[in-house]
Parts: sequence; structure tokens; C-alpha cells
Amino acid sequence: MLQAGVAQVDITPPLGVPVGCWAARRCLARGAREPLLAQALVLSDDERTAALVTTDLVFAGRDLTDAVRARVADLNGIASDAVLVHATHNHSAPSLSRGSGVAGLQDAAGFEGYTAVLPDLVAGAVFGARARLRPARVGSAVTSAPGLSVNRVRHECPVDDTLTVLRVDTAQGDPLAAVVGFTAHPITVGGITTEWDAEYPAPLRAAVEHELPGVTCMFVQGCAGDVAPFDDWWFGNWEAGRHSYERRDWLGGKLAEIALEAYGRADTSGDGRVDAGAEWLELRRRRHGYSIEEIEAAIEAWQDVPAPDWPETWSEDVHTMTSAQQFPSSYMWGALTMYRDMLERADVPVRTEIQALAVGDTAIAANSFELFNEPGTRIRRASPFGTTVAAAYTNDYLGYLPASDDLDLVAGVPLEEILDQDRWRWAYGITNANVDKGEVDRLVDASSALLGRLYGA
Repeated sequence: MLQAGVAQVDITPPLGVPVGCWAARRCLARGAREPLLAQALVLSDDERTAALVTTDLVFAGRDLTDAVRARVADLNGIASDAVLVHATHNHSAPSLSRGSGVAGLQDAAGFEGYTAVLPDLVAGAVFGARARLRPARVGSAVTSAPGLSVNRVRHECPVDDTLTVLRVDTAQGDPLAAVVGFTAHPITVGGITTEWDAEYPAPLRAAVEHELPGVTCMFVQGCAGDVAPFDDWWFGNWEAGRHSYERRDWLGGKLAEIALEAYGRADTSGDGRVDAGAEWLELRRRRHGYSIEEIEAAIEAWQDVPAPDWPETWSEDVHTMTSAQQFPSSYMWGALTMYRDMLERADVPVRTEIQALAVGDTAIAANSFELFNEPGTRIRRASPFGTTVAAAYTNDYLGYLPASDDLDLVAGVPLEEILDQDRWRWAYGITNANVDKGEVDRLVDASSALLGRLYGA
């Protein structure tokens, strides 16, 4: 007999610390637009129990994942490979838990107390969901959300605009949970605010919960490494629409409309089987062709560049699609730090976990990268399950991972030229990829094989 339980906890960071993960500003958090949440859906059959955990964070690094899994094991006895810790990649959250696989990504200062208690808060959501298990029915539906996202790297290329809904009802047919999966960077607000907020998943969840009293709506982010919201938010577009809460709420509302239609079409069953699995891969670190001498020389040249006197929040003319041209120093510094690390750790593989959870004919295949849309689509389409969500930003953060052919677009470009943001901003996510050509295909194949094993178990 299938059982399900859901719970959520408030993980809003404190006030008086740097708000969000945007640069080119110096404000401290003065309030919260809405709570940031950690939500848990626990599913169980007669043999296996699994937990899907979603957080309104930008990253779910390995340190956070390991701590949450250890606490969940103590509280509930759920195996680590059956606990999926996912970040919605909310850019209005603090820059924390970035993982150690990518150089130059340091946690923001001032959050030591918050990060100490965060694993217990997240694990507590799983504990609450496990305590509320009840007989349930599950089903899913797939639709599309055209015109609400764009390939921000190569805007002439299509994106997978699939939207999925996992519907979970009580045995009596009352709404219990709705898990919505979609792919687009949560960057609509940007650095214009002094408040914490949960980005466009917040109005999406609120609209779904308003229409379905009693339901808990959760959001799972897809493989959005090269996908932005709206159809005009591509790198280098100076005419892109502005950052605002109004645009955020419009996007969340449109996605909610589409999700509710799909939810209504989902047929549910109480006979679904629950399963989970994980596998570790060691991926070859990227070889870029730059020497340590030229990297060090470029770093030394940039070390003497004085930091600007940033305003408290972004001015009207600042936009994430053109920020590298407007403020190139931080982008250049990040790239140089990564290129140096790739040489220093050339023989140290990028170790990563892939994971899959399944209930009935629905599965979530998860990875720890900012995987580009095309490889994520390949995972989804290769799955034997009727409905599959390819989720990134899960169980760690290991940087951008484009398709293998994308790396050919920057191969052989001299260091001085690749740092020119006016010429190469469009390739962000390719220029700073951390894994070598061909390794993404190993991840896709391994994820597909893992889904096959769960399906045939």
C-alpha cells in the first residue's frame, strides 16, 4: 500500500546580513517578501521509503546534504541514497553551501549561526513528513509552458519547456501534494531589493495552494544551466525586460495556471511502488590549454584593480544579462581562479553523485551540476518511466556542465580574448565549465542506466 506525507519548515535567513547572492551592491537584509522554505515529501510502500527534499536555496552543497542525510537516518532510518536534497537555485537566497568541486566559490560571511542550524531545520521537514504518512494515491501529467523561458547562451537554439506535475492525494482523493517541475533560472528579482524572497516558485506555489485547499505545492528546478526566464533574457541583450517583483509574480502565476491544468489531468493510483538509487562517478577535470604563467600574470594584473563604491541596490540600468559587460572584474576573477584550479587539480577527478527516486510510473533523475538543457533533455527522453523530471542542483554544487559540442565553441581561444566579456559573455557556462569534453555524456548515460535499473527492479 502506498503512503505519503508532506511537511515544510521556514528556513528564512536572519536580517542584518548580506541579502541574496548578487554582486555590485552592498545592502543588508531588512525583511522577507515571504518565507524561504524547506519542504519534504516522504513516500513509502511495503518495502521502501524515500524522501524528496526541496529548499529555497541557491545551492545544496555536499556539506549540507551529508548533514541532512545523517540527521534523517538518525530520526527516521531512511537510507542516504533515498534522500534527495534539492535546491531550487533561488538567487535571492544567500550564497552558501557551494561545495568544494569548483574553485573560487566561497560562502558569504556572517552566516555561521544560520548554517549551523540549517541541516537540522531541513531534516526536521523530513521528520515531520514521515510522521504524517497516510495511505495515498499518486499520478503525474506532462505539459509545456511555451514562451516563458529562453536559451540564454545561444538564444537562437530551442529549450525544453516541459512542465511536469506529480500529484499526490489522500486515499479519499483529497489534495496532499503537488510537485511542479520546470526549467528556468530563478533570477527575476536580481539585486533590486533589500528583502529575502523565494523567487518565482513562491507565487507559483501560492497560486496552486489557493486553488487546491489542503495541498502543499513543491517546486523542482530542471537543468537550467543555459536557460533563463522570459523570451528576451539572453546574455548580451541590452533590451531585456527589467528585474521586478511584478515580473516575478506574473511568471509564477502563468506557470501555476499551466500546472493546475496538468494536475487536473493526472490520474492517480494507490498501487505505486517506491524506489531509489544512487551512483558515484569520477569525471575528468577540464583541460583548457592555458599555462599557469599566463594565468598568474592575468591574476596579478587584476589584483590591483580597486573595488567600486557599490550602491546599496542595483540601479535601473543594471541587468544580469549584461552585468558581465557592466562589471567585468568579478567575472574575470572567477574565471582565472577556476582556470588555475583546473591546472592545480588536473589529476583530481570531479567526484559526483547521480540519484533517482521513483514512485509508480514517475521518476526524478538528479545531478549536482548546472547541467545545460540539452543533456538534461536527453536524460528525460531516455527514461523508461512515463514521466521523468531531470533535476539539477541536487546533493552538491559542481558548476556548469554544457554539452560536449559546446566546448568546441571556445576551444583554442586565447586567454586574453576569452576574458573579454563584451565578446564572450554569451558563452557564460561554457567558458567556465569545470569538466572535460565527453564527460557529460558519461553522466547522461549513467543517469539513464540508473533509471532503467529502477524501472526494471
